[in-house]
Amino acid sequence: MAGRPRLPISTFGAMKTTEVGAGRFRAMARFRDWDGQSRQVKATGSSRNAAETALKVELAARTRVGNVGDSVNAGSPFRMLAEAWLEDLMLDVDRANGTKTVYEYELRGLVLPFFEHFTVREVTVGRIELFLKVQRAISYTRAKRSRTILSMVLGFAVRRGIIARNPVKETSRMKKPQHTPKALTPDQVAAIRLAARDWRTGEGRMGPKPDGQVRDLIEVMLGTATRIGETLALRKCDIDMTADPPCVHIRGTLVVQSGAGVVRQAHPKTHESNRVVAVPQFAAEVIRGRLTLIEGEDAEHLLFFTRNGKPLAPHNARRTFREILWNAGLEGMGITPHAFRRTGATLLANELGLQAAADVLGHTSTSTTKAHYAEPDRAVKSEPATVLQRLAPPS
Repeated sequence: MAGRPRLPISTFGAMKTTEVGAGRFRAMARFRDWDGQSRQVKATGSSRNAAETALKVELAARTRVGNVGDSVNAGSPFRMLAEAWLEDLMLDVDRANGTKTVYEYELRGLVLPFFEHFTVREVTVGRIELFLKVQRAISYTRAKRSRTILSMVLGFAVRRGIIARNPVKETSRMKKPQHTPKALTPDQVAAIRLAARDWRTGEGRMGPKPDGQVRDLIEVMLGTATRIGETLALRKCDIDMTADPPCVHIRGTLVVQSGAGVVRQAHPKTHESNRVVAVPQFAAEVIRGRLTLIEGEDAEHLLFFTRNGKPLAPHNARRTFREILWNAGLEGMGITPHAFRRTGATLLANELGLQAAADVLGHTSTSTTKAHYAEPDRAVKSEPATVLQRLAPPS
């Protein structure tokens, strides 16, 4: 005689409800869990219906523990697949919380508005092609991020056997617009410094007197070619003023976490970003001044901080920086705090070579430094002419 047929994953058998006491009922059902094991799931209530309702809630919750996507098929709404992918993403211990937050934001803001009313099988190559062209008309970066997120969601569907192939991989390649890194000119740096000094003194500005932190932040970023989050994450214990020259250890960054706000992450953006950077004298003087302000604090105290000792939020620093740019007459030129990193990279690459610049910036290869940070040196050099002179005809 054949045994009882095995339940599919994430499904349950018939419910059985019994009275276990005065006004107490227990509902039970056999449920096949994500690991293939069948288990008895129980729930109680004050009535037969209440117990069965509680059991249904418990069974619904179990379908979302450890088996993300098992209940999704090609006919399911795309939003259901997207939520399953998000849940799987949150279980990935190898991705930073900040990365997860960005992916979720881009999924909900870029991809779902276009595909939320389609089923999974209706997300075809043609519809994806149209979607990417609409995004590309806005910007290349937007289209690229949209393509990446959509490809990850549909790749998840392939791995779970929901669809046979990832249609994103069959769409047309997007041509990346030509981009040349742009460093700040000496005149622009001087104008920003002057405006930051005047902004600190409050000249022509309403409201409370500024504390000069963004002015100091500018000098440290110029002197270390660091990202704004890395600079704002510097602590007393990350700084060695006894070294010659003084050094800072870049081993953290600031991130915004849902529900927690701005927090210091105990590691920078990448493994290579964990590095020690020698500090020039002008930046070292600023760091000494900031260390004086926290002389009695513990070693974990941040170099830049709010009035209550919390991390200085990057978005607040950027807002102040935009005011400084306006005072400097440089508004509308696309200058951000990241320009200081490109400016440092350009100077290092031109004077010491791309490898030296990549080492200071924390890049794994010089290709990233060359493509995105170091502005090409357009100066005409005499050495090539001297070498080519060897091809001159005999006198």
